[in-house]
This record gives sequence, structure tokens and C-alpha cells, in this order.
Amino acid sequence: MEITLFLPLILLVLIMVFMWRSNKKNQERQQQLRAQLAPGVEVMTQSGIYGTVVEIDQDLNTAIIETTPGTNLRVHSATIVNVVSPDVVVPDDASSLTDDTAIADDAAPRTDATDAPAHPLADEVDASDIDGDDETNNEQPKA
Repeated sequence: MEITLFLPLILLVLIMVFMWRSNKKNQERQQQLRAQLAPGVEVMTQSGIYGTVVEIDQDLNTAIIETTPGTNLRVHSATIVNVVSPDVVVPDDASSLTDDTAIADDAAPRTDATDAPAHPLADEVDASDIDGDDETNNEQPKA
């Protein structure tokens, strides 16, 4: 028997194995996420809404998320895709940056405003000057 007869079968088996592994990894990731969900945990939904979990209803698969004080959203628990880790803190300003010289060295040199044209099409021919002469068309449109 030739191997070319079994090649499509072998490829099909390989595709099925890779799909099975991928599905298993996704299920494990979902189980880890569900284990981390508890009231008071900050989460992110599929649509990018950040909030704090207030309540989780396992029977209905819903969660109540408080996005801002007094604003609660009831979402399906499957839409929660990420638990925001509390160790990642984003500063409100740049005062916590310590290596200012590295930032200044990496910055691109700024061009003066007089170097760039006022409009990207400023060097092109004016569309109202169709005949090619340098006179401008000062005629008023007739009503």
C-alpha cells in the first residue's frame, strides 16, 4: 500500500488531536477563571468593561458587576474573560517614572511647525484653478 493513500487520514487525525488539545486548554483556562471569581474581584468583560464583582448566581450563570459607584450591570458569566490582577497598578501620572533620561533619549526629534506645510495638499494645485493660470476664481455663484 502506498503512503499517499493514508496521508489524508493521518492529516485528519493530527488536526483532530490539535483541536482536542486546544479545546482542553480553553476549558482549563475557563475553570481557573471561574475559580478566581468571587465578590470584590475586579474583572473585564468581552466588551472591555471593567468592574468589580458584586454577586455571582451560579444557577442562572449571571454576575452583577459594579462599574462605577452605584452603577451595577447584570451580565452573563461567560462574558467575563479576564480577572484583573491586583498587583498591576497603573499610576495616575508620570511621577513614578524613575528613568527620565531613557525616555528623553528614545523620543523622536520634534520638527518645527514652520517646516511642515499647513495642509497635506498645500503643495498641490488648487482644484478651482482648472485652466492653469495663476488668477484665482473670484466669481460669486449665481442663484
